[in-house]
Amino acid sequence: MGTSKKYILFFIFLLTVIFLDGQGYYIEYDKESRSIYNDIINLKLDDARNKLAEMDKVNHLNLSYLHLENYLDFFELFISEDESRFDLLKKNKKTRLKQLENKLLDNDPYKRFVIAEIHLQWALTRSKFGELFRSGREIYKAYHLLDDNMNNHPDFIYNNKSLSIIHALIETVSIPGFIKSLFGIEGSIKQGLKEIKALNTYCIKSSDIFLPESEAIYMYILFYQGNQKELALELIQSSFTDYNESPLVCFLKSKLLQRAGKNDEALVLLEDRQSGSEHAEFLYLDYLEGLSRLRQLDPSCMKYFESFVKKFNGRHFIKEAYQKLAWSSLVFENDTEAYKSYMALVKIKGSRLTDDDKQAYRESLNNYIPNPILLKSRLLYDGGYYTRTLQLLDENKNLLNDAELKSEYQYRLARVNQALENYTDAIAQYEDLLSTGKVESYFNCNAALQLGLIYEELGELQKSEKYFKTCLRLNPKVYRQSLHQKARSGLNRIVLK
Repeated sequence: MGTSKKYILFFIFLLTVIFLDGQGYYIEYDKESRSIYNDIINLKLDDARNKLAEMDKVNHLNLSYLHLENYLDFFELFISEDESRFDLLKKNKKTRLKQLENKLLDNDPYKRFVIAEIHLQWALTRSKFGELFRSGREIYKAYHLLDDNMNNHPDFIYNNKSLSIIHALIETVSIPGFIKSLFGIEGSIKQGLKEIKALNTYCIKSSDIFLPESEAIYMYILFYQGNQKELALELIQSSFTDYNESPLVCFLKSKLLQRAGKNDEALVLLEDRQSGSEHAEFLYLDYLEGLSRLRQLDPSCMKYFESFVKKFNGRHFIKEAYQKLAWSSLVFENDTEAYKSYMALVKIKGSRLTDDDKQAYRESLNNYIPNPILLKSRLLYDGGYYTRTLQLLDENKNLLNDAELKSEYQYRLARVNQALENYTDAIAQYEDLLSTGKVESYFNCNAALQLGLIYEELGELQKSEKYFKTCLRLNPKVYRQSLHQKARSGLNRIVLK
């Protein structure tokens, strides 16, 4: 055998050894991966599970199935909050990471990306189950993996998917500066928006698998962090056109529409939502439909809240659902005994991990019963029914004579004038509230925040900065964290203007 043939045979043998040693493994989001991903996004979790089992048999070299399996675990636990399933499924994380570490080359950009995604998905899942310390460690790991990947592979567009939201949130979350420095996490709303916009543009042009996620993250940052609600709402109307069968899309769109005061539009989505045996049960949508109906002052809301608390076995939103049943008793029947009974259940049911559950629990500890008129005005305002709210308050000016109700009345009146762009009246009412109200009250803290937002809208940035800082100096007993986060976002935005 000639020398050249020996070299060729040796080269073929070497390639075979390398291939068998695992270096033939790769990640590609091919046709099968896309089909499984779409099933997961549409909450057709059983279909996705069956396809994943087949994919592993047919082409076990494409490790995208590990990423998709993690998506499946994440969404199952996200919507069900089933603690026994969480205990069972969380063992999968270590197995998947070990396979990715051993089978993918270190210079493959997909390696750090998918490992980081798995860390982030489990971080979000753990936060649902109260494992906040481990959740924080996983976010830290994910961030540095993505940051390294960005440095080593700056053109790898998928880096932007999770980095964007970390960068947008990091400057506003309530973490002391020295801890942020210690962890080495940096970012800004501007940076996060730039990153997710680039990914979203790429996904639209290439019909990429991650288009629905890029749209969701882009809308979230625009709406909550960037204070660009109108642009976010435009995207809501034009996005997810190929995903209209997804309960997750219904959740995302209806939640943002509710927050924007577009209650009727949110209710249309919730009424028309997909359900059936092929979709995993997403009971939180019952709660959201009940909330939209309550904001219309529709008594049928109660059956949706009752269905939710009866069927849902998770730990979140239970306290606020019982609170909404209590409110319904006051609004529709002025039944203070029923209100007290439901609030007694708020004390013992569910958990205190979300701001709304915490607020519901605090309300349950008070002997104070909300005024039905002001409660109606709050619900109508939250639904975006501003003219009806103003009319209701105008018809009940006598509440200003009640020392206990005066601050809330002023606050509700200022909010609706702000929504109607009657800024002169709103500013005067907020400033009067700040000068006369209780320093530790939610109404005062939010009054300062809203003044900052009004002056930002009017382009008077010095006044805007003044009131955002005032908001940060006030420490209300409820919603302090979310109010302060919004004030920090405002301060960061106006620096860039």
